[in-house]
Amino acid sequence: MVNTKLEKQLKNCQSLLPEQLSDIARSKLNETYQIIRETDNSNSHVQKKKHVSKNFNKWWISTAAAGILGVTVLASGFVSPAMADALKQIPVLGQIYSLWGENNEDSGVQQAKDFITNVNQSVTHGDVTMNIPTLLFDGTRILMNITTPGNRLDSEPNSLPSDANRGAVDTLEVLYKGQPLSWNSEFMDGKTASSLIVQVTNTTGINQNVQFPDQFDLNVIVTLKGYDIPFQFVLPVNKTTPVTVLTSEEIKHHDNINLQISKLEITPITTQLSVEYKTKPGQRMEKMLASIPSEYKGANGGIIALQYDIVDEHGVQLKPIGSHPISESYNIRFEPFKTLPRTVTIKPYLVVSEGQAPAGVIGRWENKNMIKKYIPELETVLSVQ
Repeated sequence: MVNTKLEKQLKNCQSLLPEQLSDIARSKLNETYQIIRETDNSNSHVQKKKHVSKNFNKWWISTAAAGILGVTVLASGFVSPAMADALKQIPVLGQIYSLWGENNEDSGVQQAKDFITNVNQSVTHGDVTMNIPTLLFDGTRILMNITTPGNRLDSEPNSLPSDANRGAVDTLEVLYKGQPLSWNSEFMDGKTASSLIVQVTNTTGINQNVQFPDQFDLNVIVTLKGYDIPFQFVLPVNKTTPVTVLTSEEIKHHDNINLQISKLEITPITTQLSVEYKTKPGQRMEKMLASIPSEYKGANGGIIALQYDIVDEHGVQLKPIGSHPISESYNIRFEPFKTLPRTVTIKPYLVVSEGQAPAGVIGRWENKNMIKKYIPELETVLSVQ
């Protein structure tokens, strides 16, 4: 029986393809459309692994087909907003997109659907199958899905140590060349809590930055409560977004602070700022810090407490993503620019007073009551175009 709705959706996607799409790419897309049709129409039994439902097997086959479609379109370089919206309507592919959480407050994640890579990896232990279906790497951070259909990854609140938390995440490690990387996560499916989106940065556990190549392997190791064997993945990571990299050798000086904005990386997902505090030739970091007025230092007096705004030539200011690290050399991530600017101004500031989050607010919130003291002597202007 022909699925009229599916046929309409597939034809809509086909109509949005550009004329200049190569014959190979178009042929591959047509093959994938046919796989999706056959999967949707198939009532045949798919031999299932132990403890994995027939519906999940069908979902996984469909995901593989949809992934081919998504990756082929992305690799072609022709992903318009209209095309992305149409792809989201196709069964299963729309499910992949929904895993990224359209209501996520990170505007970069909201753009992720246009650049996701299908990896389709699955590990089963006992009655739980853990999947990492998709990920994204834009050169500055890695975003990935971790899902366990039918299993709750979040611990039940206020529950005693018991089987109530069996299957919840106990530990999660992300390793690059054996080095543990910093990460954070949030649940994308509310009370079900069976799907995580994990953000991985290029900062190691000892607060050092690593330089990712365009292609590499990432090790992900997850242990669940009540399960002795860890779920282990080796994920192929490929950069899928364009990146504009701005560098500067200029060092700004003020009140014994020697500040270099060494790099600004602009992608459709992230704007990443690299900050370095320099010492004079032969000077130790401790001596440099001791010479700086106390107003620039943190509570313990051992770090420079400057924070940064990024503003384009129209005065549009980017919001930071996550926490603001403070050390001698670090990266700060901001939301992406909506359009590539002509110039970018990096504006260091001190927090004079900081407002409190409203009662009941959990997670990121916009602090409109913060009072800042800008340091114009340390501003850096970078030309993009």
